[in-house]
Amino acid sequence: MNAHTRDVLKLKAAIEFGSEFAYTIKQGGLGPTLIISACELSSSREKAAEVRKKAPSRWEGLYVIVTYSTADEEEEDSLYDPNLV
Repeated sequence: MNAHTRDVLKLKAAIEFGSEFAYTIKQGGLGPTLIISACELSSSREKAAEVRKKAPSRWEGLYVIVTYSTADEEEEDSLYDPNLV
């Protein structure tokens, strides 16, 4: 797949699924893969769930993966207790 085709597919995905997400196309284990990333958004888990409902598992011949960040959630649920030191 050439760069122009990748750019066209990413633009189509942004129009169809939402422009607030980041789109990447990579070669994955199941073939060409569209990665939809909600990592830069606040409440990324909820946004990822929304786009997962819109996006099929295969789209335009691409396998689709939706990712999100759990960094904020991990800080809240941290097992580190500074009082135990």
